[in-house]
This record gives sequence, structure tokens and C-alpha cells, in this order.
Amino acid sequence: MTKEHGTRLKLAACFLLLACFCAAFAAVGEIEYASAELAESYECATSDEAADVRAEIIVEAPEKTYVYRDKKMVAPDHTVYEQIERRNINASLEEKIKTVDKCLAAGAEWREALRYCFPLLPAFVQKVKAETDLEPKDSEIDFRPQCRPMFRISRSECGRSVDEKRLYQDIYLALRKDCKARVTLKPQTIEPAVTVEDNIKLTKKISAFSTSFSTSAEGRKNNIRLALSKINGAVVKPGEEFSFNGRVGARTEKNGFSLAKIIVAGEYTDGVGGGVCQASTTLYNAALTAGMKVTCVRNHTILPSYVPPSLDAMVNSGASDLRFINPYETPVFIKAECVSDTARIMFYGAELPHVIKTVSRVLSRTEVPQDKELIDSDGKFTTPDTPAGTRVRVSYGHAGVKSEAYLRYFSRSGKLLREEKIRTDAYSQTQGVVAVKP
Repeated sequence: MTKEHGTRLKLAACFLLLACFCAAFAAVGEIEYASAELAESYECATSDEAADVRAEIIVEAPEKTYVYRDKKMVAPDHTVYEQIERRNINASLEEKIKTVDKCLAAGAEWREALRYCFPLLPAFVQKVKAETDLEPKDSEIDFRPQCRPMFRISRSECGRSVDEKRLYQDIYLALRKDCKARVTLKPQTIEPAVTVEDNIKLTKKISAFSTSFSTSAEGRKNNIRLALSKINGAVVKPGEEFSFNGRVGARTEKNGFSLAKIIVAGEYTDGVGGGVCQASTTLYNAALTAGMKVTCVRNHTILPSYVPPSLDAMVNSGASDLRFINPYETPVFIKAECVSDTARIMFYGAELPHVIKTVSRVLSRTEVPQDKELIDSDGKFTTPDTPAGTRVRVSYGHAGVKSEAYLRYFSRSGKLLREEKIRTDAYSQTQGVVAVKP
């Protein structure tokens, strides 16, 4: 065993005994803490106030001053007394500094070297650090699409951290100069992870899409407006999946939805929530041009009139949903609104490196079939005053369509970067319906 290794073992054993000593000492209430409004004092109990001059350490922190006074300790038993003597805990400051120097020369860290003969100093340093350290505060985004401005961005604040090793070193150097050591604490500044400038970059408009519902009945208009109001203000976090059904909820009268035309088995019929598909379709197109990764979308059986083929998104309260994932490392914010009779959805987030556009391509189209006539014997579509033979349009016929949809990526300068096919669909051919007054 080398001399240095032996010295290290002796130090370790002494530290272990010292821990036992401190526990016993605290148990009998021999450690005295004195505090004031702007200063705190750590003192060791003493049996002789007239003893030689002891160390006093004053640490001036940014918002508070801390004082540590080193006084002689009274041992509760013989074993602890031996440790006090061996470690020079009650020795003069000069002897204690020499002891610290020996510990440092043996390879001890600053904390352990000072703790060897200043056993209460670590608790004092931890107190200073705990009360001085401050976590940085990141800037945050409060998205309020119904207000102006839409984005309220809080200010970030720097944090601070006490370098414990540096503090022990400064205390040691100050004690070598004077028994009344004064240390000015200079905590390290911790920059916030997210600044105001960072968050401002996340509030750029990255896509927008609109559809018109000016010719819709009031029930259908109500449903579109209600669905958009539920989408408005959504925040999709990085990697998170957005669900239209999860956000909008069940289309029931209890939830505020009205009766309107819906498509069932290729035909129009009355149902609660009719028109909600126009809201989901508007959202779908805005999501595509915002670069969202669509994970679930279905086409209608009949081609809707408000978007080109293969760019619709049929939803219902059952199995059909519109879902997409935010593929970016930053959140996206969704604003949905109705301006007059126009549904409009916008995505906000970090500016994209490219521009995304949708393209619809029709592969084939059939002729629109002849209308189907319906004798209105029950007067469902006509009135008693309606002349016999009057024809009333109930629904329009639709051609059968096969189509594809593509995404085209352009550079900021307008150069086509690539084209990607995203779906292929088939829409049914349907007859229009005309009611005839008998």
C-alpha cells in the first residue's frame, strides 16, 4: 500500500466517524443556528467564549447575506472527543488551515477538505445554494384565436446557479487572508431554453383553406359553424395525432347539432349533423398544405360540390374520422372561423422551408344519369295549391368519377421540388330526383 493510498483511507474513515459525530451532536441539540431578517448565522456551540479567535465567513448573495461562525464544539462522548482532537475541529484557525492544506495535498476535493475540520460548513453552503439557485423561466405561448392579438407570448427569465466547488474555493482563499472571510457570491447565469424570439418564430401562418356554404340551409350552416367553433384554438404538439371526431364530439341534438342533409348509401337523406363534412374537408385541405401527416381520411360516396375530387374528407360519429399527426418538432396552432358564409381554417407554426399545393386529377367521368321522377302523393315537396304536373327538384344527379390527389412541393422561389400522390378515389354515379305534383 502506498503512502498516498493510506492517507486516503484514513481520510475516508475520519469522514465516516465525523458523520456519526454530527448526527449525535445534532441529537443532543448542541448545534445552534442564529438568524436575522437579512442575515443567517451558522454557529457551533462553545464551552469557552473567551477562546482564541474563530473563523467567521460572510457570504454576500444577490438577495441575502449569510454568516457562518465557527465556534468550539462540545463532544457528547469520548469517541467524538477523539475525533474533534484528531481532526483539529477545535484548533486555531491557523491549525485548521494547515489541516485543510494537508487534505488538499492528499487529493481531497475542496468540499471534503474543508468539511474535515469545519464539519458544519457543508450545511451552510447547501443553504446558500438552495436559496440562491433559481430555475430559468421559458417564454410561453398563449394561443387565443378569438382575441387580438391571437398570440400572447410571455417574457423569458434567466436563472442562476451557485458553483458549489468555486464557493468552497473562495471561502478557503478568504480564510487564508483573514479570520473574518468575506465572499461575494457570483452565481452562474442560466439562459432559458425558449426565448420570446424563439416563440415568435412559431406563430407564422403556414397554411389556409376556405370553402363556401352560402347556398346551404340554415340547419347545415349551423352544423358547419358549430364544428368550426370546436376546432378553433386547437394546439397539436410535436408528434401528437389530431382527431376530428375526438375534437368535435358526437353529432347529436344534445350537443347542438341540427337536422340537415347527409349522404347514406349513396343518397341524400335528413340526419343530425349534416354539413359537418364540409368542416372536416376544409380542415383536411388546410392540414395537407401545412405538411401534416394524414393518418385517416375517407372520401364520400357522392362527389361533394365544395372541393375538387379526392380532396374531400367524409366523417361521421362512428368509424369514419379525419386524423393527422404533427410531424414537426414544434407545435402547430389551428384557427377555424366562419366569415359570412365561408368556412376558413388556418394553421400557424414555424415557417416551412417550402410551399405545398394540392392537385386533383380526374381519371374518368361518366355522364350524369337521367333524373328519377317521384310522384309527390303525400305533398312532401309540393303544397295543395301547387298545380298538377308541377316538377320540383329534390336533388341533383352526379356523374361517376375516378380521381387522384397529389401534393406538389415548391421552393420559396417557385421551383417544383417534387410531386407525391396521396390518394385514389371513386365516386358513385347517382340519379337526380324530381318530385311531380299528381
